[in-house]
Amino acid sequence: MNSLIVIPARYNSQRFPGKPLADIVGKTMIQHVYEKAAASKASRVIVATDDERIFNTVVKFGGEVIMTSPDHNNGTERCAEVLEHLENEGKGFDILVNLQGDEPLINPKEIDKIIDFFKQNETTEILTLVKEISNLEELESPNVVKVVSTIFHENTADALYFSRQVIPYLRNMGKEQWLSNHIFYKHIGIYAFQAEIVPELVDVPEAPLENAESLEQLRWLQDHFVISLLKTQMESNGVDSPEDLERIKQLLSNHPQQQKIP
Repeated sequence: MNSLIVIPARYNSQRFPGKPLADIVGKTMIQHVYEKAAASKASRVIVATDDERIFNTVVKFGGEVIMTSPDHNNGTERCAEVLEHLENEGKGFDILVNLQGDEPLINPKEIDKIIDFFKQNETTEILTLVKEISNLEELESPNVVKVVSTIFHENTADALYFSRQVIPYLRNMGKEQWLSNHIFYKHIGIYAFQAEIVPELVDVPEAPLENAESLEQLRWLQDHFVISLLKTQMESNGVDSPEDLERIKQLLSNHPQQQKIP
């Protein structure tokens, strides 16, 4: 099965403009992400951007990049344009991995797990990662997306709902007891799709739940797509703000081995 990683990269982020070009110990963030993706089993890795500065940066470090429309509403639409571009060139793929461009510490082995899962479960439509929540601060943070699911079997389940709120809510119990009485999961924002369903996904109209929570995946759930979940021990180290960037720099300075590709 041919697998494609697309890394959507926008310059005009509201919270952190120019984020993909931020310097992290001598490399731009987008280069860190690209190199980690290229070390995975994926057949091909492409950055999808609408900005010439990002385009030129990727070309300069030897990566593959495609200029996409500035009118896309989300990364899924940008990925779909890349797929269409490649299909018009006669190059088809079975699996599409949408990798966030702000995960400079992504482990290639986690990407490999996703690709292998599709190879072993060919009816899977959408797959994403989840990790057990270990502290109350994460559980209560609206920036940490929680997920409830069907019962896990061998580390896999299907998503029932995603929320920025604590779910499930443990009634008649103080919140200091929640983590000792229930296993909560957070969403790790890497998606993989059967490539053939991506055009269908971008045609799904916005849904009330999506608008309420500002979570695109709820659009798919409301339209009856199945989102499969795979447990991981990988910690999300996304960069959403300049403060996050400083945290990543500090982490790499204290543990330089993390700069190396596993």
